[in-house]
Amino acid sequence: MADGPAPLSRLQSPAILAVDGGGTKTLAVRIGPDARIQALQVAGGSNPFDHPGWKDLLANLVTPLAQNIQASAFGLAGYGENRETGRLLLAHLHHLCPGAPLSLTNDVDMACTGAFAGGAGVLLLSGTGSMAWAADGRGQTARVGGWGPVFGDEGSAYWIGRKALQRVCQAMDGRAPAAQPFAVQLCTAMGWPTESPGALDALLGWYSQQERPRPAIAQCARLIDEMAEAGCPEASALLTQAAQHLASLVRTARARFPNDTLPWSYAGSVFKSRQLLATLTDLCGPPQQPRLPPVGGGLVRAARAAGWPVDTAWIDQLAHALETHPQPGAP
Repeated sequence: MADGPAPLSRLQSPAILAVDGGGTKTLAVRIGPDARIQALQVAGGSNPFDHPGWKDLLANLVTPLAQNIQASAFGLAGYGENRETGRLLLAHLHHLCPGAPLSLTNDVDMACTGAFAGGAGVLLLSGTGSMAWAADGRGQTARVGGWGPVFGDEGSAYWIGRKALQRVCQAMDGRAPAAQPFAVQLCTAMGWPTESPGALDALLGWYSQQERPRPAIAQCARLIDEMAEAGCPEASALLTQAAQHLASLVRTARARFPNDTLPWSYAGSVFKSRQLLATLTDLCGPPQQPRLPPVGGGLVRAARAAGWPVDTAWIDQLAHALETHPQPGAP
Protein backbone atom coordinates (compact mmCIF):
# COMPACT_ATOMS: atom_id res chain seq x y z
CA MET A 1 0.00 0.00 0.00
CA ALA A 2 0.98 3.61 -0.48
CA ASP A 3 0.13 6.95 1.15
CA GLY A 4 -0.97 5.44 4.48
CA PRO A 5 -4.40 5.90 6.06
CA ALA A 6 -6.31 9.07 5.25
CA PRO A 7 -7.19 11.43 8.12
CA LEU A 8 -10.46 10.40 9.82
CA SER A 9 -12.01 13.80 9.11
CA ARG A 10 -11.64 13.22 5.38
CA LEU A 11 -13.21 9.77 5.53
CA GLN A 12 -16.25 11.23 7.31
CA SER A 13 -16.90 13.68 4.47
CA PRO A 14 -19.11 12.85 1.47
CA ALA A 15 -17.09 11.12 -1.22
CA ILE A 16 -17.00 8.76 -4.17
CA LEU A 17 -14.50 6.00 -4.87
CA ALA A 18 -12.95 4.65 -8.07
CA VAL A 19 -10.59 1.70 -8.51
CA ASP A 20 -8.48 1.01 -11.59
CA GLY A 21 -7.27 -2.60 -11.36
CA GLY A 22 -4.70 -3.91 -13.82
CA GLY A 23 -2.46 -6.93 -14.04
CA THR A 24 0.46 -5.25 -12.28
CA LYS A 25 -1.03 -2.33 -10.33
CA THR A 26 -4.35 -1.42 -8.69
CA LEU A 27 -5.10 2.23 -7.91
CA ALA A 28 -7.90 3.41 -5.62
CA VAL A 29 -8.85 7.11 -5.39
CA ARG A 30 -11.42 8.74 -3.11
CA ILE A 31 -12.54 12.29 -3.90
CA GLY A 32 -15.01 14.80 -2.51
CA PRO A 33 -17.65 16.86 -4.35
CA ASP A 34 -15.01 19.52 -5.07
CA ALA A 35 -13.05 16.94 -7.14
CA ARG A 36 -10.15 17.08 -4.71
CA ILE A 37 -8.45 13.87 -3.62
CA GLN A 38 -9.23 12.78 -0.08
CA ALA A 39 -7.20 9.57 -0.21
CA LEU A 40 -5.19 7.51 -2.70
CA GLN A 41 -3.94 3.97 -2.30
CA VAL A 42 -1.88 1.70 -4.55
CA ALA A 43 -1.49 -2.08 -4.43
CA GLY A 44 -0.32 -4.86 -6.73
CA GLY A 45 -2.19 -6.45 -9.61
CA SER A 46 -5.79 -7.60 -9.15
CA ASN A 47 -6.59 -9.53 -12.34
CA PRO A 48 -8.42 -12.60 -10.96
CA PHE A 49 -6.98 -14.79 -13.73
CA ASP A 50 -3.40 -13.97 -12.69
CA HIS A 51 -3.66 -13.28 -8.95
CA PRO A 52 -5.36 -15.89 -6.72
CA GLY A 53 -5.34 -13.42 -3.82
CA TRP A 54 -7.42 -10.78 -5.62
CA LYS A 55 -10.21 -10.85 -3.01
CA ASP A 56 -7.92 -10.00 -0.11
CA LEU A 57 -6.05 -7.40 -2.16
CA LEU A 58 -9.24 -5.54 -3.06
CA ALA A 59 -10.57 -5.83 0.49
CA ASN A 60 -7.39 -4.40 1.98
CA LEU A 61 -7.34 -1.62 -0.59
CA VAL A 62 -11.01 -0.60 -0.58
CA THR A 63 -12.21 -1.12 3.00
CA PRO A 64 -10.28 1.82 4.54
CA LEU A 65 -11.64 4.16 1.84
CA ALA A 66 -15.28 3.03 1.65
CA GLN A 67 -16.71 4.95 4.61
CA ASN A 68 -19.51 7.37 3.72
CA ILE A 69 -19.10 6.97 -0.03
CA GLN A 70 -22.10 7.92 -2.16
CA ALA A 71 -21.08 5.80 -5.18
CA SER A 72 -18.18 3.67 -6.43
CA ALA A 73 -16.86 2.56 -9.81
CA PHE A 74 -14.44 -0.27 -10.55
CA GLY A 75 -12.58 -0.98 -13.77
CA LEU A 76 -10.87 -4.35 -13.39
CA ALA A 77 -8.73 -6.34 -15.80
CA GLY A 78 -10.31 -9.69 -16.55
CA TYR A 79 -13.88 -8.55 -16.03
CA GLY A 80 -16.03 -9.73 -18.91
CA GLU A 81 -13.81 -12.70 -19.75
CA ASN A 82 -15.79 -15.26 -17.74
CA ARG A 83 -19.34 -14.97 -16.41
CA GLU A 84 -18.72 -16.85 -13.18
CA THR A 85 -15.64 -14.80 -12.36
CA GLY A 86 -17.61 -11.66 -13.13
CA ARG A 87 -20.36 -12.75 -10.75
CA LEU A 88 -17.80 -13.36 -7.99
CA LEU A 89 -16.19 -9.98 -8.59
CA LEU A 90 -19.48 -8.11 -8.43
CA ALA A 91 -20.63 -9.92 -5.27
CA HIS A 92 -17.33 -9.22 -3.55
CA LEU A 93 -17.40 -5.53 -4.44
CA HIS A 94 -20.99 -5.11 -3.23
CA HIS A 95 -19.83 -6.61 0.06
CA LEU A 96 -16.99 -4.09 0.26
CA CYS A 97 -19.15 -1.09 -0.76
CA PRO A 98 -22.69 -1.76 0.48
CA GLY A 99 -25.56 0.68 0.38
CA ALA A 100 -24.42 2.91 -2.49
CA PRO A 101 -24.55 2.73 -6.30
CA LEU A 102 -21.70 0.61 -7.70
CA SER A 103 -20.56 0.05 -11.27
CA LEU A 104 -18.15 -2.61 -12.49
CA THR A 105 -16.60 -2.77 -15.93
CA ASN A 106 -13.44 -3.74 -17.76
CA ASP A 107 -10.41 -1.55 -17.09
CA VAL A 108 -10.20 -0.59 -20.78
CA ASP A 109 -13.84 0.53 -20.79
CA MET A 110 -13.12 2.75 -17.79
CA ALA A 111 -9.99 4.09 -19.49
CA CYS A 112 -12.13 5.04 -22.50
CA THR A 113 -14.49 6.99 -20.24
CA GLY A 114 -11.49 8.78 -18.77
CA ALA A 115 -9.84 9.57 -22.10
CA PHE A 116 -12.97 11.30 -23.42
CA ALA A 117 -14.40 12.43 -20.05
CA GLY A 118 -17.49 10.33 -20.70
CA GLY A 119 -17.91 11.50 -24.28
CA ALA A 120 -17.66 9.64 -27.58
CA GLY A 121 -14.44 8.15 -28.88
CA VAL A 122 -12.25 5.12 -29.43
CA LEU A 123 -9.58 4.27 -26.89
CA LEU A 124 -6.76 2.18 -28.34
CA LEU A 125 -4.85 0.28 -25.67
CA SER A 126 -1.54 -1.33 -26.53
CA GLY A 127 0.70 -2.52 -23.76
CA THR A 128 1.41 -6.17 -23.11
CA GLY A 129 -1.87 -6.83 -24.95
CA SER A 130 -3.99 -4.77 -27.32
CA MET A 131 -7.64 -3.78 -27.56
CA ALA A 132 -9.87 -0.96 -28.78
CA TRP A 133 -12.92 0.23 -26.88
CA ALA A 134 -15.43 2.54 -28.50
CA ALA A 135 -18.21 4.60 -26.93
CA ASP A 136 -20.81 6.79 -28.60
CA GLY A 137 -21.32 9.01 -25.53
CA ARG A 138 -24.94 7.86 -25.26
CA GLY A 139 -24.35 4.59 -23.40
CA GLN A 140 -23.47 2.27 -26.29
CA THR A 141 -20.01 0.66 -26.36
CA ALA A 142 -18.13 -1.81 -28.52
CA ARG A 143 -15.02 -3.91 -27.94
CA VAL A 144 -12.57 -4.93 -30.67
CA GLY A 145 -9.59 -7.20 -30.02
CA GLY A 146 -8.11 -8.06 -26.66
CA TRP A 147 -8.32 -11.81 -27.14
CA GLY A 148 -5.01 -12.68 -25.51
CA PRO A 149 -1.62 -13.85 -26.79
CA VAL A 150 -2.92 -17.00 -28.49
CA PHE A 151 -5.93 -15.59 -30.34
CA GLY A 152 -5.18 -11.87 -30.58
CA ASP A 153 -3.23 -8.94 -29.09
CA GLU A 154 -1.95 -7.98 -32.54
CA GLY A 155 0.26 -4.90 -32.50
CA SER A 156 0.92 -5.16 -28.78
CA ALA A 157 4.31 -5.10 -27.09
CA TYR A 158 4.08 -8.87 -26.71
CA TRP A 159 3.29 -9.25 -30.41
CA ILE A 160 6.26 -7.07 -31.37
CA GLY A 161 8.61 -8.96 -29.05
CA ARG A 162 7.43 -12.38 -30.20
CA LYS A 163 7.77 -11.46 -33.87
CA ALA A 164 11.26 -10.09 -33.25
CA LEU A 165 12.45 -13.22 -31.43
CA GLN A 166 10.85 -15.39 -34.09
CA ARG A 167 12.88 -13.49 -36.67
CA VAL A 168 16.06 -14.21 -34.70
CA CYS A 169 15.28 -17.93 -34.87
CA GLN A 170 14.64 -17.74 -38.62
CA ALA A 171 17.87 -15.84 -39.24
CA MET A 172 19.98 -18.14 -37.11
CA ASP A 173 18.71 -21.42 -38.60
CA GLY A 174 19.09 -20.18 -42.17
CA ARG A 175 15.46 -19.52 -43.17
CA ALA A 176 15.86 -15.74 -43.29
CA PRO A 177 19.47 -14.87 -44.17
CA ALA A 178 18.48 -11.29 -44.96
CA ALA A 179 17.47 -10.85 -41.31
CA GLN A 180 20.95 -11.73 -40.04
CA PRO A 181 21.99 -8.11 -39.28
CA PHE A 182 18.74 -7.59 -37.37
CA ALA A 183 19.28 -10.80 -35.40
CA VAL A 184 22.87 -9.89 -34.55
CA GLN A 185 21.80 -6.45 -33.32
CA LEU A 186 18.99 -7.82 -31.15
CA CYS A 187 21.18 -10.60 -29.72
CA THR A 188 23.83 -8.03 -28.86
CA ALA A 189 21.23 -5.89 -27.06
CA MET A 190 20.09 -8.96 -25.10
CA GLY A 191 23.65 -9.93 -24.20
CA TRP A 192 23.56 -13.18 -26.17
CA PRO A 193 26.05 -14.72 -28.60
CA THR A 194 25.55 -13.47 -32.13
CA GLU A 195 26.07 -16.71 -34.02
CA SER A 196 24.22 -20.04 -34.13
CA PRO A 197 23.93 -22.29 -32.21
CA GLY A 198 25.00 -20.14 -29.26
CA ALA A 199 22.39 -17.47 -30.01
CA LEU A 200 19.53 -19.95 -30.11
CA ASP A 201 20.75 -21.72 -26.98
CA ALA A 202 20.83 -18.36 -25.18
CA LEU A 203 17.37 -17.42 -26.39
CA LEU A 204 15.80 -20.69 -25.28
CA GLY A 205 17.67 -20.56 -21.97
CA TRP A 206 16.48 -16.99 -21.34
CA TYR A 207 12.90 -17.96 -22.11
CA SER A 208 12.95 -21.00 -19.81
CA GLN A 209 14.11 -18.84 -16.88
CA GLN A 210 11.22 -16.38 -17.10
CA GLU A 211 8.61 -16.74 -14.36
CA ARG A 212 6.25 -14.62 -16.47
CA PRO A 213 7.30 -15.11 -20.11
CA ARG A 214 4.65 -12.86 -21.64
CA PRO A 215 5.73 -9.60 -19.96
CA ALA A 216 9.38 -10.54 -20.52
CA ILE A 217 8.80 -10.94 -24.25
CA ALA A 218 6.82 -7.71 -24.29
CA GLN A 219 9.84 -5.88 -22.86
CA CYS A 220 11.70 -6.68 -26.08
CA ALA A 221 9.47 -4.18 -27.89
CA ARG A 222 11.46 -1.38 -26.29
CA LEU A 223 14.65 -2.72 -27.91
CA ILE A 224 12.93 -2.92 -31.28
CA ASP A 225 11.93 0.71 -31.00
CA GLU A 226 15.51 1.69 -30.10
CA MET A 227 16.80 -0.27 -33.09
CA ALA A 228 14.27 1.44 -35.36
CA GLU A 229 15.32 4.85 -34.06
CA ALA A 230 18.92 3.90 -34.86
CA GLY A 231 17.98 3.15 -38.46
CA CYS A 232 17.41 -0.63 -38.50
CA PRO A 233 15.05 -1.25 -41.46
CA GLU A 234 13.70 -4.57 -40.17
CA ALA A 235 12.86 -3.08 -36.78
CA SER A 236 11.11 -0.19 -38.52
CA ALA A 237 9.14 -2.63 -40.68
CA LEU A 238 8.03 -4.49 -37.58
CA LEU A 239 6.74 -1.31 -35.94
CA THR A 240 4.91 -0.42 -39.16
CA GLN A 241 3.20 -3.82 -39.14
CA ALA A 242 2.22 -3.32 -35.49
CA ALA A 243 0.76 0.10 -36.31
CA GLN A 244 -1.24 -1.41 -39.17
CA HIS A 245 -2.75 -4.00 -36.85
CA LEU A 246 -3.62 -1.32 -34.30
CA ALA A 247 -5.12 0.89 -36.99
CA SER A 248 -7.38 -2.02 -37.93
CA LEU A 249 -8.70 -2.05 -34.36
CA VAL A 250 -9.52 1.67 -34.54
CA ARG A 251 -11.15 1.42 -37.97
CA THR A 252 -13.26 -1.57 -36.93
CA ALA A 253 -14.34 0.14 -33.69
CA ARG A 254 -15.32 3.27 -35.60
CA ALA A 255 -17.32 1.17 -38.06
CA ARG A 256 -19.49 -0.08 -35.20
CA PHE A 257 -20.90 3.45 -34.99
CA PRO A 258 -21.32 4.45 -38.63
CA ASN A 259 -23.43 7.50 -37.82
CA ASP A 260 -20.78 9.04 -35.55
CA THR A 261 -17.38 10.56 -36.22
CA LEU A 262 -15.35 9.18 -33.34
CA PRO A 263 -12.00 10.65 -32.30
CA TRP A 264 -9.39 8.24 -31.04
CA SER A 265 -6.99 8.30 -28.14
CA TYR A 266 -4.46 5.87 -26.76
CA ALA A 267 -2.96 4.30 -23.66
CA GLY A 268 -0.17 1.80 -23.04
CA SER A 269 3.60 1.42 -23.29
CA VAL A 270 3.69 0.81 -27.06
CA PHE A 271 2.82 4.44 -27.72
CA LYS A 272 6.17 5.55 -26.35
CA SER A 273 7.41 4.66 -29.84
CA ARG A 274 7.47 7.85 -31.91
CA GLN A 275 7.58 5.91 -35.17
CA LEU A 276 4.61 3.71 -34.32
CA LEU A 277 2.52 6.67 -33.15
CA ALA A 278 3.43 8.64 -36.29
CA THR A 279 2.38 5.74 -38.52
CA LEU A 280 -0.90 5.38 -36.64
CA THR A 281 -1.51 9.11 -37.05
CA ASP A 282 -1.07 8.72 -40.80
CA LEU A 283 -3.53 5.81 -40.85
CA CYS A 284 -6.19 7.04 -38.40
CA GLY A 285 -5.73 10.79 -38.15
CA PRO A 286 -4.27 12.75 -35.22
CA PRO A 287 -5.09 11.23 -31.82
CA GLN A 288 -6.76 13.15 -29.02
CA GLN A 289 -4.76 13.42 -25.82
CA PRO A 290 -6.52 11.57 -22.95
CA ARG A 291 -8.64 14.03 -20.96
CA LEU A 292 -8.31 11.99 -17.75
CA PRO A 293 -6.29 8.93 -16.74
CA PRO A 294 -8.18 5.62 -16.49
CA VAL A 295 -9.12 6.04 -12.81
CA GLY A 296 -10.59 9.41 -13.76
CA GLY A 297 -13.10 7.60 -15.93
CA GLY A 298 -14.28 5.69 -12.88
CA LEU A 299 -14.56 8.89 -10.87
CA VAL A 300 -16.70 10.48 -13.58
CA ARG A 301 -19.01 7.46 -13.56
CA ALA A 302 -19.25 7.40 -9.77
CA ALA A 303 -19.89 11.16 -9.58
CA ARG A 304 -22.76 10.90 -12.03
CA ALA A 305 -24.20 7.91 -10.15
CA ALA A 306 -24.04 9.96 -6.95
CA GLY A 307 -25.94 12.79 -8.61
CA TRP A 308 -23.06 15.24 -8.49
CA PRO A 309 -22.90 17.96 -11.16
CA VAL A 310 -20.13 16.95 -13.59
CA ASP A 311 -19.26 19.92 -15.78
CA THR A 312 -16.14 21.13 -17.57
CA ALA A 313 -14.83 23.02 -14.53
CA TRP A 314 -15.26 19.92 -12.33
CA ILE A 315 -13.42 17.74 -14.85
CA ASP A 316 -10.64 20.35 -15.12
CA GLN A 317 -10.21 20.27 -11.34
CA LEU A 318 -10.22 16.48 -11.32
CA ALA A 319 -7.61 16.33 -14.10
CA HIS A 320 -5.38 18.74 -12.16
CA ALA A 321 -5.79 16.78 -8.92
CA LEU A 322 -4.93 13.45 -10.52
CA GLU A 323 -1.97 14.92 -12.41
CA THR A 324 -0.38 16.62 -9.41
CA HIS A 325 -1.11 14.13 -6.62
CA PRO A 326 1.85 11.78 -5.92
CA GLN A 327 1.13 8.25 -7.13
CA PRO A 328 3.75 5.81 -5.85
CA GLY A 329 4.29 2.57 -7.74
CA ALA A 330 2.79 -0.72 -6.65
CA PRO A 331 4.59 -2.52 -3.84
